[in-house]
This record gives sequence, C-alpha cells and structure tokens, in this order.
Amino acid sequence: MKNWYLFILSLVAAFVLFIALSFFYNQNTSKGLELAEPIQIVLKSIEGQPMDFWDVVNQGIDEAAKEFGVQVKISGPRFEKEINRQINILNAVIDDKPPLIILAANDYNRLVESVEKADSLGIPVITIDSGIQSDIPVSFIATNNKIAGEKAGKEMKNLIALNTEKYIAIVSHIKETSSAIDREAGVRNSLKGQDIIGTWFCDVDPEKAYLITLDLLKDKRIGGIVALNEVATIGVARAIKEKKASDRVFVVGFDNAVKELSYLEEGIIKATVVQRPYNMGYLGVKTAVEYLKGEKVDSYMDTGSILITKDNMFKREYQELLFPVSN
Repeated sequence: MKNWYLFILSLVAAFVLFIALSFFYNQNTSKGLELAEPIQIVLKSIEGQPMDFWDVVNQGIDEAAKEFGVQVKISGPRFEKEINRQINILNAVIDDKPPLIILAANDYNRLVESVEKADSLGIPVITIDSGIQSDIPVSFIATNNKIAGEKAGKEMKNLIALNTEKYIAIVSHIKETSSAIDREAGVRNSLKGQDIIGTWFCDVDPEKAYLITLDLLKDKRIGGIVALNEVATIGVARAIKEKKASDRVFVVGFDNAVKELSYLEEGIIKATVVQRPYNMGYLGVKTAVEYLKGEKVDSYMDTGSILITKDNMFKREYQELLFPVSN
C-alpha cells in the first residue's frame, strides 16, 4: 500500500514539474514575438513573371511564420529587372519602421544606400537569395553561388569534352545581382582553359533568353550553353528543343521548375543545379525571430545546392527537393 502511495505521489510530482517546465519554456520562447508590426519581406518580384523558385520561397516563409507565431508582409516589384521600383518599395517599407526587414536584393550595389538608411533608424536587415555590398545585414541566407556555379561549370567541362564543338556561352539573368555575379564567377573558374565566347543577360525574361539562344545557334562552333537561373534555362531549352539542337549544343541550367524537369527528362537539358529555396524562406523568418529575441544568429548560412541529371532525378533522396508539395 505504501509503495502504491509513493508511486501516485511520484506521478503527481512529475506532472507538476512537466507543467511548470512547459510554462517557463513557452514564456521564454514567446518572449519578443508579440510584435506591434509585421516583419517586412521585400522580394525580387511578386506579381510579374511567375517563377516556381519564388513560389517555394514563399512556402518556406509561410510555414515559418505559422510555426513561430509572427506576422509577415511580403512586397516587391512585378519583375526582377525593376531595380528602381524595388528601391522605392524598400524605402517605403523603411518609412513604416518595421521591427525587421528581410530582403532579396535585385542589385548588389544600388540597394546599399537604402539598407544603410534602415540601419541608421535601428531597423535590422536580413538578406536572402541575393545579398548586397555591405556588412550591415545581420545575416545572409542563400546558396553559395560561387560553389553552385562551379558545379555547373564542372559538369559543362565534362560534357563539352565529348562534343565536337567546343565553344561555350553563358546566359544569365540580371547583370548586377549578386547571384548572377557569383554564379558566373564559379562557372568561369571551373571552365578555365575552355573557349567561353561571352555572357548574355536575359533580364529574367524567358522570351529574351529564347531569342538570345536562337541567335547563338547561328554560330556552328557553339557546343554548350550554361544558363544561370530558372527563367534563363527555360528560354534556352525552348530554343534548343525548337531547333532540334540538343545533340549538338549541351545545356546546363539552374533550378528545378516543372518545365525544366520536363526538359531534363527529354534530354534537352543535360543537367541543372538545384537550390533549396524553401530553406531560404523558412530560415529567413526563423533567423528574424531569433534575432528579435536577442539570440545570436549566424552572419551567413549556405542553404546548399545539388547537381541533378536525368540519371539521378528520380532518386528517392531528391524527390522532396525536386517536387515540393504546396500546402
């Protein structure tokens, strides 16, 4: 009887301890999350050219906002090429004095002045996807684009060695965005000694990438094209397919839009470097919450990249990455 009594007391004590610890845990984790204004997120584009990449970033943002109990407000220009528009939007956001800004910058240099203004007003900034030429942001969360570019360049080097035509072209997105700058640097680093005839910019317009490629195909020396983002890759692949040139011109691209994966399966694209956009969105909000709670955050987080080919695209470990499911 005595043992039974002690057992009951032990259960009661354990239950009380559990309730107490849960209370203090919730107090600590919720501290600093009741914000008067939402966290402001300024993306590269939100209404114009649809991109699977940004849809997945938004999935990560939404999931983190729900998990951490914060409100977010997303804004941005219609198109990534509208740099002045993004600057104006960011300045308007700063005038609203939000608790924190998450920024995906369309220009490496021109957004610096606005971020300096935010800093002078005590508004912390986190950059995701594409950074700026400044140490002000408290964290930068993105693909290591130089390494990702090196992966694309290395794959192209292997492919072009099997081709009779050896000239290579690069089709990029926005000239002064950090992702474009770093990816091209990585590609060129891996292709040292190869014949790169130049870099063309499509301004995140698939039609322009398509027309650039049609023009490039007139040069019969072209044996490879490296495309540096989703839209560039889709435009390039469309031209290659239309001209039935996939056996003559090998394409290595970036990202994993549904259309890109279709081109990959067809053999129009030989490989694509896949990022983790969900992680960028999720970690952007998570890091914002941690910073606002006074916790130490990493100044840089590499969200990673993987080279995907027709041979490995259906491997089980890549399914969630390549085919994210919307909630």
